[in-house]
Amino acid sequence: MPIDTENPQYSECLPKWTLVRKCVSGAKSVREAGTLFLPDPDGNELDKDKRYNPYKKRAQFLNVTARTRNAMVGMAFRRPPEFLLSGIDYIEKNANGSGTNLEQLAKIVVGDLLEVGRIGLLADYPASEQNMSKEQVNRLGLKSTIKVYTAENIINWKTSVINGDIVLSLVTLLEKYDIEDDVYSQDQEDQYRILKLEDGIYTQEVWRSDTMISSFQPRANGKLLNYIPIVIAGTYSNDPDVDDAALYDIAEINIGHYRNSADYEEGIFLHGQPMLHIDTGNTSAVEFEALNPNGIEVGARRGIATSGGGSASLLQASSNGAAFEAMKMKEDQMVSIGARMIESGGQAETAEAARIKHAGDNSVLTNIVQNASSAIELSLSWVANFMGVAIVPEYKINDDFYDKTINSQMLMAKIQLLDRGVIAADDIRDSLRKSGEIEREDDEIVADAEATSPV
Repeated sequence: MPIDTENPQYSECLPKWTLVRKCVSGAKSVREAGTLFLPDPDGNELDKDKRYNPYKKRAQFLNVTARTRNAMVGMAFRRPPEFLLSGIDYIEKNANGSGTNLEQLAKIVVGDLLEVGRIGLLADYPASEQNMSKEQVNRLGLKSTIKVYTAENIINWKTSVINGDIVLSLVTLLEKYDIEDDVYSQDQEDQYRILKLEDGIYTQEVWRSDTMISSFQPRANGKLLNYIPIVIAGTYSNDPDVDDAALYDIAEINIGHYRNSADYEEGIFLHGQPMLHIDTGNTSAVEFEALNPNGIEVGARRGIATSGGGSASLLQASSNGAAFEAMKMKEDQMVSIGARMIESGGQAETAEAARIKHAGDNSVLTNIVQNASSAIELSLSWVANFMGVAIVPEYKINDDFYDKTINSQMLMAKIQLLDRGVIAADDIRDSLRKSGEIEREDDEIVADAEATSPV
């Protein structure tokens, strides 16, 4: 099969990803998609552009999809991620080798998981000699980085059972490379990076058309690898299978709202202004023209003359209530779906009330944040392996999306339990720490408390 063969799951999901991406990009991107999102209301019209282009231009795209995406990313990063990067500190400021810092990379991961439910992180290893020490790697300035591949760029993958485990054995990545016709050229073409296990050894190949440009076997800590150092993060789990896109349902309704808006705005344009109707009675056309040489003029200081009775009235269509109500309904639906994605229980609900009300409803955003943390942490461990660092990196994105203010009555009740010896001071500090009231560790608080005079 050709090198650009697509996985069936990829081909099936690509239109869904395109819809969400276009919505997130905004009104211009949605309009440029033309009839893909906004069907021509008169497909049999010979000069369809005469009606369709104004019809499309008048339609309003209320970008709830992007607002929901940005709000959720903001909630996840309202507090900085917690991490341990001993020995690979450089990765904090330059995670991908192109200047993207680690927090920016994490925001990209969370954002893409919300949009399309899928993203790939590849631990990229520069070429190195066999059995190189940590000192040699540092002296040569070799650094491992984390390359990001969107769902659209992971076109094919296969798994195999090795030693009883299901592992990735093939990944095809679509990339772009510059055509250097001249110094000012911006032209690019496709190339394919093939990651595979060849005789149990991780091998990387780069293909352009049907020609292999390069092939090498990366080493980490001076040794060949028996695994492919790429993690494909998902909405529900970090495995190669394609997960649902969290924002897809909102994006679908968002496009429906856009279509309703097109019909509503066209109705206003065609029928929104009043139209004058004149009954000339028995007045002939010749008489009417003689009486009104300037034609029909509308306004308080104008008049219409007839010689044989007649009347005049203004006709105005009633508002297009059906399209307007459909738009309002879709707005409510988008808000409802977005709210349930954020958290299983509302901010004002008690933990027990939320547990009962949403017992079977896991937070999609919580899953995404935890999967993103896990994927980044795994990638960092591969980076540390290349750099010869023994300390295992840690990385955790905040999953407390709201400020949890502590209940004063509950706090007083806990203090009473402390006085009676039922609970310890550490228990109260834990409650205050979870609510964000304190951040310091217990040892530091105790030391300051003992050093402070009670008088």
